[in-house]
Amino acid sequence: MHTRFSSRCIELLKARFLGRAHSGLTGLVRLTGLSALLILVAACSSPAPLEAPPAGSPDDGSQMNNPFRINYAGYLPLQEKVAVYLSESDNPITWELRNANHRAVASGTSAEYRQNDYASGDSFFLIDFSHYTTPGEGYYLVVDNERSHSFDLTNDPYGDLKYEFFDYFRDHRREGDHFNRAVHDWTDHEVTLNFIADAGDQGYYPVNAAEAKWSLINLLETHPEINTYYTAHQGGDNTVYDELVFFASPMYELIFPGEKLAVAKLHTNSADWAPCTGASGEGASCISMPETKATYSVARSLAAMARLHAKYGTEEEVQAAYEYARTALHNAETEDFVCLGPESFGGEGGYYPNNDNWSLWREPREHREPCASGPEADPTDDNVNDDHYAALVEVYLAARQLGHEADARALEPKILAHNHHNRVNLFFWGAVSTEATLSLLTHRPEGLDLSQAEANLFAYSDQVLGYQQVGYPGITFDVQSDRWNSNDRDEVDNNFRWGSNRMQLNEARILMAAADLQFERENYAEAAKYTNGVLRVLDQMSGTNAVALAMYTAADYPHIQHAVTRTHDRAVPDTKSGKFILGPNNWTNSNDPDMPDFGSKPGMKMFALTGTGWASREVAIDANAAILPVVYFATEVAPTYLERAHQ
Repeated sequence: MHTRFSSRCIELLKARFLGRAHSGLTGLVRLTGLSALLILVAACSSPAPLEAPPAGSPDDGSQMNNPFRINYAGYLPLQEKVAVYLSESDNPITWELRNANHRAVASGTSAEYRQNDYASGDSFFLIDFSHYTTPGEGYYLVVDNERSHSFDLTNDPYGDLKYEFFDYFRDHRREGDHFNRAVHDWTDHEVTLNFIADAGDQGYYPVNAAEAKWSLINLLETHPEINTYYTAHQGGDNTVYDELVFFASPMYELIFPGEKLAVAKLHTNSADWAPCTGASGEGASCISMPETKATYSVARSLAAMARLHAKYGTEEEVQAAYEYARTALHNAETEDFVCLGPESFGGEGGYYPNNDNWSLWREPREHREPCASGPEADPTDDNVNDDHYAALVEVYLAARQLGHEADARALEPKILAHNHHNRVNLFFWGAVSTEATLSLLTHRPEGLDLSQAEANLFAYSDQVLGYQQVGYPGITFDVQSDRWNSNDRDEVDNNFRWGSNRMQLNEARILMAAADLQFERENYAEAAKYTNGVLRVLDQMSGTNAVALAMYTAADYPHIQHAVTRTHDRAVPDTKSGKFILGPNNWTNSNDPDMPDFGSKPGMKMFALTGTGWASREVAIDANAAILPVVYFATEVAPTYLERAHQ
């Protein structure tokens, strides 16, 4: 550490030892003995302020020049606070935490070194400053003559940004879109929809919509106070329930007259990447053919909405949602299984009924056979079996709540016999069984033994916490796994999937459920353990990552000094804060010219540092639906869990 005495301090010392009075310092000079000396030395030995690193992110990769990786938004005072310091040398480092007045308030030595981290290629030290818990603004870390960006210690590091994550859904509404062309002219039915645009292409995908809706529905059913949380702070009258009513409205239009299964996508026709194959006439719209997977998605979404209508809506809405869900489940179970390829779907995007690594050839990107079956194509049995299980559970929970006891009795044996029952593992739109398990743990239907689900929840949560000890402290999965291999360039790592940010936030949802259950049991240390895991994921999303970026727009929040300023989004400008991107992607470049060359970098750095590439900077409803509950938990629940553990 470099310390210098200011001219003011030198005059103080002269006055002390030479007996000289100094204007404005008389009170200090009159102190005698050791106490005066100690005061003067302390006053004179503050470290010289180091030049702050450049702020105001140009989002061009230059943010990576700083060797520190931190949560730019800040940390909860009582959370585990772990920063990353890049270093090619493994010699232990000495670090300081300084406050806004440039005084050292904590210090330590770190020998915890990660060399050539597999996920990032970085070599770095972990700096753990968890023991310092005093709230404040403008803290920063120092190693040698290098300093981090400043950050706050507060129970509300995200400020109003936590509300703007919810704005995403309202901002991406589309109203009155008319669809009148169908692939292969399979139907002449026309439909006009109000919906929330799915992603960069502004289409409507029932499967992905169901995934995003579940995230919000489960948040509302777990924390009912969330319903008016956003309106109370931002005004207006759009509650979470109201947003979900709008969100779910297209589901009632997806089983066309005379049909049994739901259409799989409604979108804008694009000759380049989403052709409406075999459609007559002209126009920008396209209707896919019906499929089984989308029908299960309708069933599980509307069953959950029936439960919400019973609390917030009308009896008419309850019955309409429940009957439609019940019918969709019956149809999907009894009709012949239908899987769609791109020629029947209307191009790529949302058509993947298997694990998503079977949807495209990785490089060069070409369409693959997404309807492949068997253990190699579907090693975890997530073709439609997961969707079936999720639909069974959600309809069952609705039947129990609404008093349809005969339906509940018929469904319960199917749930108990299902090979996905009690499953807890990574979930996303291609593997949704865990969502059903979390719904069961939220509702806890009387008479249903969930002890195995609880055991699986804690076991998987502990596994996630273990992965967070390997490299970058927020990573939630095995970065060297072969689970995604499919005889397609398997020599090139593929563990950072399309939507890797969203998938890790879903892991945080599992940790949240574990924390909730342990807190309910008054196991406060265990609740805090899982809570810290949740917060590590948010740290990663907010800057503690290999590209040193907060993975969301934050133009209105200058204290978040390096946030993305460009997203792949045709609907809402990037000046709007709170849009969350899908993140690093080493599965496929998807012919995205802004991405690094395929396989040229470790997974965490397969990210478009420039441009607005869709393979890593795309926005999506399931991305914002994933971060919203985690930020709510971090600011409204986590402080209580951590405080109780520290008592």
